[in-house]
Parts: sequence; C-alpha cells; structure tokens
Amino acid sequence: MSGMGLALRVTAAQAEKAKRLVAVAALEKVSLIQVRAANVSAAGCPVKNLLNEKLMPTASVSLIPNTNRLRVVWDHVMHGRREAKGLTEVQVDATFELVFSFPADMDPAPTQEELQAFADGNAMMNCWPYWRELVQSMVARMNLPPFVVPLLRYVPEKKKKPEDVQSKAEESKSK
Repeated sequence: MSGMGLALRVTAAQAEKAKRLVAVAALEKVSLIQVRAANVSAAGCPVKNLLNEKLMPTASVSLIPNTNRLRVVWDHVMHGRREAKGLTEVQVDATFELVFSFPADMDPAPTQEELQAFADGNAMMNCWPYWRELVQSMVARMNLPPFVVPLLRYVPEKKKKPEDVQSKAEESKSK
C-alpha cells in the first residue's frame, strides 16, 4: 500500500463552489465515530464478509442548527493482503466526524452545494492524516507490519477545451 498516492480529483466547478468556505473555515474537532480492524486470516476472526473496499472515502455534510458550524461525516474502508506470517488479509474501516466553524456573519450562508464541495475536497484532505495514522496503528496492534497508507494528493481536473469535446463527439459518431 505505498506508491505515489491517491488522487483527489476536484473539478474547477467544485473548487469554485468550495472557495468561500476553504478561505474561512476552521477545523474545531475530529472524532472517531466507529472503527473496525480485522485480521481476517486469523483463526476465529468473526469478520468473514469483507466490505467492498472503496477507492476513495466518502463525506456527507450538514449545518449544525443554530450555529456557524458544519459537520462532515467521513467514511472509508481498506482491505489489503500482507506477506507476514503467511498470506494475511487485513480490513480496516472507520467513520470520523469533523466539525468546522465559519464566520457567524458569513453572508449569504453557505449553500448545500458549497458545503458538499467543501466536504468533498478540503474536508477529505483534512481527515486523511487521521485515517493514515489509524490504519498504521491498528495494523501494528495486530502484530503485523504496518501498512504505509498512500498520501492523498489534490489534483485539480483540467478543463476540457472545446475542440477536445468536439473531437470526442466526432469519434463516437464515426464508430
């Protein structure tokens, strides 16, 4: 589980929607809501039905009523195989809660689209170090060599040029 890292692809539209919150939001709290780590190969391990590993984490967001705060619920699962003491299968899944504040006088208030764009970009990046540490720690506690969880890299998606869109449309017509 090493290499160049995972690419967090953010479109120009998403970045534009998130920019007001990115400029002013402050991370107040990170809490682990749930975690499950399993050495699936170990005799007696109750985890038999492996969850499907997701390539990227997911985030849902909501405003905390009557405050200038927002709550992001961040969820991810990883499944990997290790060559320690034979073939070992490991699964870690966790859910974190991140609470951010923004200026109380922010006008207009953030829209749901702005909130989700912020959660899908900035909040993902903010939570990733907590995920990496959790996976490394949990796997080490299973007396296995720790996984080195790859870095999460912010990769802005390039805008497609009008000629690229036109040439792709022409290619699909010719097929």
